Amino acid sequence: MILEFGLFFLGILGLLVFYTALAHLSERMGEGMGAPKYYLLYYFAIIVLIMTISAGWQIHYTSSTTSEDSLFALLIIGNSIVLAASYKYWWWLKDELLK
Repeated sequence: MILEFGLFFLGILGLLVFYTALAHLSERMGEGMGAPKYYLLYYFAIIVLIMTISAGWQIHYTSSTTSEDSLFALLIIGNSIVLAASYKYWWWLKDELLK
């Protein structure tokens, strides 16, 4: 049970590191391209993912099944926000890679 929560925590931590790197890269690229500040969506997604840690903690220690729905909803919301921000910043690479 502790191993399961530890792996969950490490998975969320890995996503947080990845999203932080994407936010930094997108901020720098957005400055160079003069794009709007869509990179702030990454930071919002990071906050949502931090909230999933508390939901996971609640599931692990109270064995509550009602919190599982909120956990999955937070994960889906956070990842959807990152996909939207990534689409805004990184979609131009599609044309460069397919040439």
